[in-house]
Order: sequence, then structure tokens, then C-alpha cells
Amino acid sequence: MNTNKIHYCPIGQVQRKFGIYVTGAGKEVTNPGEPYPHDYHSSDYYFTWKNGRALPDWEYQLLYIRSGQGVIEFTRGKSIPVQAGTVIILHPGEWHRYRPDPKTGWSEAYIGIGGESLKRMIDEPFFKTPPTIIQLSPDDRFDLDLMTLVDDIQSGSVEHPYTLALKAATLLATLFERPATLHGKAAYNIVIRRANLHIAHHLGEAIDFPDLARQCGMGYSLFRKCFQAYNGMAPLEYQIALRLRRAMHLLASSSVPIAQIAEETGFQSPAYFSKLFHRKVGTSPILYRRSNAASKNKNARLSGN
Repeated sequence: MNTNKIHYCPIGQVQRKFGIYVTGAGKEVTNPGEPYPHDYHSSDYYFTWKNGRALPDWEYQLLYIRSGQGVIEFTRGKSIPVQAGTVIILHPGEWHRYRPDPKTGWSEAYIGIGGESLKRMIDEPFFKTPPTIIQLSPDDRFDLDLMTLVDDIQSGSVEHPYTLALKAATLLATLFERPATLHGKAAYNIVIRRANLHIAHHLGEAIDFPDLARQCGMGYSLFRKCFQAYNGMAPLEYQIALRLRRAMHLLASSSVPIAQIAEETGFQSPAYFSKLFHRKVGTSPILYRRSNAASKNKNARLSGN
């Protein structure tokens, strides 16, 4: 019984505007000694070992080797071994060719994906530049998640194209968060996210940022550089931005005195708070509170409350 199944998903203009879409999904088993690739593929995706192929400039493909072993090449003659648990992200326009070892054959599954939002997700710093190859354990949970999604795409791509597209993006996100995937900037980003959380939990306190860097296992110069790259601002600037956001929330949603808000959010004095607030927000705390109160009253009148 042939368990191989390929499903292609025509993409409309509305799906393209959504930013993430699935172009197809498949699962195949190639037995030892069996010719490869199989000849039932669409001409858009079929390739020979001699010629190889490149995906269209709008499509990525997530290829997963479930069992067996083989090779993949991104440059002719330079074979990269792949085995059970190997995940390969094929990039648009990237020439490649792959095949199983004739002695072992292999089992594979794949999902075609595209869209501008997806492109931003896959491009650095989220994944390595091509070639992108990640080795997972063969019995990894990823196998179950991928195969479930392949089955869902093959059975429901017409009824649920957007849900399935988001599920494909989520699968990639979980792949990105795995230790086997982390490298360079991505590994540092985990440290910076932890630092962000520490700053948010100690909003009203003076933080010794060089000491925080040491707690994160980094020298301060590297910490500050990575922090700036991830957040778009220096650590102290980030803390001040969080303090101002918290202050804006309190001004708009409570009657807490401004002096108390300044103290609770860690500012040196009400005068300093007011001066900084005006510079960053463009109005004084008093006028900001009045403006929000006026907006609430107007909305209440319009709604009849």
C-alpha cells in the first residue's frame, strides 16, 4: 500500500495579503534501492539529481527526515549528510538537491510556506542564513507536531487556510526556540529577554546594569551591545520607557496623585517626573490625565451611560 501523499494549495491574492500562507504539504517513504525522487510530483517541484532545483522566490519549504539517511547539496559536489531527525529549511531561490542513501532509503515530510510576515520570521536573526540545517532527536515531539500539521493541511486547506498558516508559523517558532537551533545572536537574545523581565519586575528600583550583566553571564560591553540590538535602546533608556508606560497607565486609569505615581515608578522627584514626561510624551502629566478623562466622559455620553 502506497502511503505517500502530496497536497498542493493554490494561493489567492487575499491569502497573500494575510502575510503567511501554506503552499502544500507531503509525506513520502522511499524504500532501499527505490528510484528518487518519485515521478508523481508537480512539475513545479520535481527535480532530478543531475539538475537539482530552486524554489520560487516567494516560497520556503520545511523538510524533515523522519527515518533513514541520505545527503543534501547546496553546492554541487559538496554533500552534507542528513539523517533521522534532520530539519532543513529551504530558502527561496536557493539551489539544492537531496536524496536518500540507496542502502537505507528514508521517510520524509515537508510543508511549503510563504508570505512577507513569514519571510521576516525566517530571516536573521531568527534562523541562520542558508543553508539552514537543524538536528533533532528522532523521537522528538517535533515529529508528532509536524505530521499532525501535514495531515491537517492535506484534509483542510480549503476550509482553514489562515489557521493552518498560523500553525505552520507556530511550528517554526517552536523550532527556533530549541537549544539545537540557538546560535550567536539568538542565544544572546534569551539572556536579554531575561534581563528585560528583571527590569520590568524591578521598575521602581535603581538597577546596577553592569551587575545585571554579570548575573546574566556577560561582560557589560557585550551585554549593552546585545541589549541595544534587541530592544532598540540602552538598558537605562529601556527602564525609563517602561516607567513612563506604567505612569501613563496610572494617570489614565486611576486617581492616584501624581507625586505618588512618580515615586511608585522610580522617578527622583515629581518635578523631574513631570519634566521628563513632558519631554517624552509631549504633554504634562496633569494635561495627559485630563485629556484621558475627557475622552472617557465623551465616550460614556455617546454610549448612553
